[in-house]
Amino acid sequence: MTYLFTKKGCGDCETVKSQIDLKTVQDLKVMQLDQENVEALAMLAYYECVALSEKKLPILVSDSREIITDVNHITKYFQEIRA
Repeated sequence: MTYLFTKKGCGDCETVKSQIDLKTVQDLKVMQLDQENVEALAMLAYYECVALSEKKLPILVSDSREIITDVNHITKYFQEIRA
């Protein structure tokens, strides 16, 4: 399973969502971070990305547990898995 952690109001998160049709990506779960989404917060902690999320979003955790940040790197990842 691949996880994409996003936050409402995050410009970079919205850019990724607009550039990639996330609904067509197999085995992807988009998790919006907020105080009420305990599952997203727990998964963020599980992948040891809490401190990172305070500095940089979005965060992609691939099925191989690779942690990817930056809009361009995330977009490239999705383009490569479709190729």
